[in-house]
Amino acid sequence: MAGIAGGRTWRLHGQWRRVALLAALSLLVVPHAGAADRAARATPLAARLTQAEKLMLVRADVVPAPAPAEGVSIVTLPGVPRAGLPALRMAMVDGEAGQSSPLALMATWDRDLARRVGQAQARAIRAGGRAIAAVGGIGPLPAGRAYDGEDPLLAGRMMGEVASGLISGHVLPLFGGRGRPGADDMSEDRMLALSIALGQARGAGMLCQVATVGLRPCGGLDGMERTLRDGWRYGGMIALLADHATPDDLPARRHALLSALAAGVDVEGEPGPADTALFGATLRQAVMKGGFVPPVRLDHMAAHVMQSMDEAGVTEHPPPFGALRAPTPYRDPLAEEMMAEGAVLLRNENAVLPLAGTPAEPILVLGAGTARAAAQVVVDALGRTGQAARLAADAPENGPLPPDIAQAGHIVILSAGPEDDRLIGAVADNGGHVVVVLLSDDPDRRMPWLDLVDGLVQAWSWRDGGGDVLADLLVGQRDFSGRLPVTFTGGMAPPQEHLAGYKAFDRAHVAPLFPFGYGLSVRARFTYGELKATRDGSRLLVAFSVTNRGAAPGRDVPQIYLDQSEGSGEAPKRLVGWRPVQLAPGQTTHLTLAVDARMLGRWNPATLEWMVPAGDYGVSLGGHSANLVRQVMIHLPDLHAPGALPDGEGG
Repeated sequence: MAGIAGGRTWRLHGQWRRVALLAALSLLVVPHAGAADRAARATPLAARLTQAEKLMLVRADVVPAPAPAEGVSIVTLPGVPRAGLPALRMAMVDGEAGQSSPLALMATWDRDLARRVGQAQARAIRAGGRAIAAVGGIGPLPAGRAYDGEDPLLAGRMMGEVASGLISGHVLPLFGGRGRPGADDMSEDRMLALSIALGQARGAGMLCQVATVGLRPCGGLDGMERTLRDGWRYGGMIALLADHATPDDLPARRHALLSALAAGVDVEGEPGPADTALFGATLRQAVMKGGFVPPVRLDHMAAHVMQSMDEAGVTEHPPPFGALRAPTPYRDPLAEEMMAEGAVLLRNENAVLPLAGTPAEPILVLGAGTARAAAQVVVDALGRTGQAARLAADAPENGPLPPDIAQAGHIVILSAGPEDDRLIGAVADNGGHVVVVLLSDDPDRRMPWLDLVDGLVQAWSWRDGGGDVLADLLVGQRDFSGRLPVTFTGGMAPPQEHLAGYKAFDRAHVAPLFPFGYGLSVRARFTYGELKATRDGSRLLVAFSVTNRGAAPGRDVPQIYLDQSEGSGEAPKRLVGWRPVQLAPGQTTHLTLAVDARMLGRWNPATLEWMVPAGDYGVSLGGHSANLVRQVMIHLPDLHAPGALPDGEGG
């Protein structure tokens, strides 16, 4: 058996490798076709595998990564060498920590950048001998707004582009990761985000990562098989990975197996011996003659795995599979570009930005707590811009401020969390011009000092290589262009958990601290021309113009929202399109956006299609969800669009 658990790897050389590849072609590989053709051929091909091979294909090995890695497991999908299905690995962070937030990337609203991020990740992943990767931002299990975002279109398109970039580099992406299992129903927003992302990244799978396999381990996927397989025609794999082994109790294991199968799980992995895994002896006995799982179900599970491997290109382009080694730390080559496009200017009172520092009155940079090291990086970077800057002395938790802080005219405070609130308030109350730079991904942070500071920048979790870009933004050598991918609530969100972010605030008629889509520019100023909306079959075409009336070039992100019809049960509006645009001073550009039926209506599980009820709809244009300056009304008849995922999506 190939894989880590057996302590062996399979590697074919010379003539034997050529023979194996010919066998693979004769068994599995046929000329490239559309998604429907690939799905149609996968099940009969899977049926030609032996039962032992199918059981091997659907069980992943999970072992701790070798030193010096800590808190990381290596997951291996053993594959089936006889059938030309290679063994594949991925790295999985154990426990509750380590899941990275995609908000910094979403804040760019730049789909091209997201795809390039995926391509760069693919190169690093394959260089480490791996070919599977988890993609956060959307998934079967809810993980909270800091990890899922709050809008299905933004999350679906941005993370779908990351997955497309991974696939172009022959890495199999799995949408999802660690979330909250249990009796959670699949919300319409999360379902729509998955539909958009899967339609954009054909070949991607889905991932549920849990502590221990139990009841409803993939949450709302339980009961969605008809929607996924018959409605969307989704033929890819659903993986379930656990941090701990399934309890060794026969009734509990049977219930866990039935729950996993009810959620459509095709691959299961957990620490421990291969035979004791849930998809080891338990599944093998369940599909034996007279068992409670029909063998055809195993055929379908294997077919889903094979289809994802085929569509992601890993069957034809397997990665090197040598000795197991620890994943190396990943340094994102696009980190500076993400900071440049994704840093969001939230406040600029008294024109505090751009900053200017002189030898007589340098910019004082204070790194509170864990941001101390980042503060030194920013001081050095400010010096490279030609501005005088220096690092502030450590401020005591209580007592008077040091003289250098108390006497400074312009102070930049880097803050990684609410533990810095007392210090920020004390410095801001002292009378200087204070700019706070937030270095965390917390959309619900309270900011009791907000009215005391002149400037506020959301720079997201600190990343290597961001110092020079942040300095350029602060001194005006670059302009801010990021837009919030989540509502900043100030810790006061309406009590409607089933509605995300801006939709909950809209329904409650409450203004948030900073709305979804919000972001300022220092010198550019954008206005919008006449808005027009026309129907083209089952989609809308929305046309408008954007003009930069400011004194400097800048990047805008005009956003289109749809007002829901009365009685739809939906929130008042939803994002249905956006288009980033870079404009010189005085420049005007004309844009047209296409909005498809998935964004206009709702999923009908009975008819397996997207339906738009007849009625009058408002189409609005603006710079963010709470500032819609143009609106037109359009009447739509009953519209129906097929539920099948598109074979690639460009819109």
